[in-house]
Amino acid sequence: MTTPIDVAVLGGGVSGLTAAFTLGVRRPELDVRVLEAGPRLGGCIRTDRTDGFVIEAGPDSFLRTKPEALELCRELGLEGELIGTRPEAHTVFLARAGRLERMPAGMVLAAPTRLWPLLRTPLLSLGGKLRAACDLVLPSGSPGDDESIASFLSRRFGREVAERIGGPLLGSIHAADIGELSLAATFPQLAELEKRWGSVILGLLALEAQRRARTSSRSRRFLKLRALLGWLLRRRSEPRESPFLSLRGGMEGLVERLVARLPEERVRINEPVVALERDGDRWLVRTASGTLSARAVIATVPAPVAARLVPNGGLSHELGTIRYGSTAAVALGFERSAEARPLGGSGFLSMPGESPVLAATWVTSKWEGRAPDRHVLVRAYFGGPGSAAVLAESDGELVETARRELERFMGALGTPLLARVYRHQGNRPQPTVGHRERLARVGTELASLPGLFLAGAGYEGSGIPDCVRQGRAAAERVSALLSRQG
Repeated sequence: MTTPIDVAVLGGGVSGLTAAFTLGVRRPELDVRVLEAGPRLGGCIRTDRTDGFVIEAGPDSFLRTKPEALELCRELGLEGELIGTRPEAHTVFLARAGRLERMPAGMVLAAPTRLWPLLRTPLLSLGGKLRAACDLVLPSGSPGDDESIASFLSRRFGREVAERIGGPLLGSIHAADIGELSLAATFPQLAELEKRWGSVILGLLALEAQRRARTSSRSRRFLKLRALLGWLLRRRSEPRESPFLSLRGGMEGLVERLVARLPEERVRINEPVVALERDGDRWLVRTASGTLSARAVIATVPAPVAARLVPNGGLSHELGTIRYGSTAAVALGFERSAEARPLGGSGFLSMPGESPVLAATWVTSKWEGRAPDRHVLVRAYFGGPGSAAVLAESDGELVETARRELERFMGALGTPLLARVYRHQGNRPQPTVGHRERLARVGTELASLPGLFLAGAGYEGSGIPDCVRQGRAAAERVSALLSRQG
């Protein structure tokens, strides 16, 4: 039996739930169904609350500088639940040669926006520090329309900054090699700063001065001069508002609020889609339990999954070339009295080849209310180049690896009172060089399939605000299409 509906949303992660919520608000008369293949909603956003611990299985926050997630929280009535990081969480360490070194203060996307911390850091040689400062005077230029993050950082700041700071800082976000990641698809603001200001450092500082003055009337030359003087003379950094926001009870609160705003009978879990077929001006959405006939489809599943479903060979090929990686996270809870090293900072990143732990978060130093009194919570992350062997370990082995590596850098932590392992198989987007051109080809193929829309972490950004933006945009396009159809 075929059931007619208006819109099928494939995938119940934050992109799909946002799309369904947006359609429910804009077009409440539409019959919108959310189909999730797994046993739960929220995708990689998951919060475990147990024995006073609040444990994030996936992302623990979102960027306030990208407004889409913040605006959604306000629309859902969650503004009162938003929290920022603790003041001490601004400090980040780098695991190098068996010890933790403080990341130079003022590093913004691997750009050293403060001179004196750059001069004092042991992470770079004297030659590396001088080369980093050359960004101030080097002419702008790019070898092509797109380049890797490593290529860009090496051009602007030198190889040492690219390998020792850029690799851990930016590569860990995507659990990938920055020599392969597309700058245009991951951090396009860096390329824009070079293009507009000539120098990434001066551009960042000039924009900060512009924001503080709350005016754009100053000339670019004046702002660049002010930025240069500030970089040379400022020894102390002014307190900055944390760029990260979370929810008091954990990030799954966003998912829970979205689900609560959707009609229960229109959201299905354990409902994998097995095929999409074009049927006249409608789409047949075949699942294990039946077939839906939809006027439009929003696919928010990972690109390789969408590649297997779409009825267009060219589109399937392009989607299949979008790379995804696997990661795992281990959360460990301890009594505070057992820790050898006070956890003063947000955590540490590992230099390439230093440790199987890609990064670690000192959760209770980063966020309020994440553990009972006199307890600490830490998370270790695994993934990235060369991680296949450690990701193949059993849960018990992964816990022991995490504990051993954390204690190697942090000292004794005691016996874990709590241990949780979370695996994310093939769902970490890794947009390689040429990703924007690939998306353009995807758009060309989609034009021949009216009523089919794509959204999600594998396309135009992978953070929560990016997913919210794409989910909303897909919903708006569907609404416009159905309005034209009448």
